[in-house]
Amino acid sequence: MNYNFQLLKILKSNLEKMQTYLSYGDGESAVKISFQNERILHLFESTKVKNQTNSQKNIRDLVDTCMYLQEENDLKLRSITDDYKNELNTYSIKRQIIMHLKNT
Repeated sequence: MNYNFQLLKILKSNLEKMQTYLSYGDGESAVKISFQNERILHLFESTKVKNQTNSQKNIRDLVDTCMYLQEENDLKLRSITDDYKNELNTYSIKRQIIMHLKNT
């Protein structure tokens, strides 16, 4: 099996793990996997030109699947990040109200 195909399979597996973490609202674990994926993509890009083989259709299909999973994960991660921001804003407002009430 070709090296690029193995990299893409690892990437796909990581993206599926990210989906699971994001479905639980665990943005921190998903971001850690995202950093691993960046390294995998860098390796893939650096070897892509060297390894032009007849398994390109399999690779293309896997790339399409990975792109779809990445788009889904990005949307979920943005949603979780927005939730974190809302929680932070709510906490900040509550803290300001408490401080104001203590000072009056």
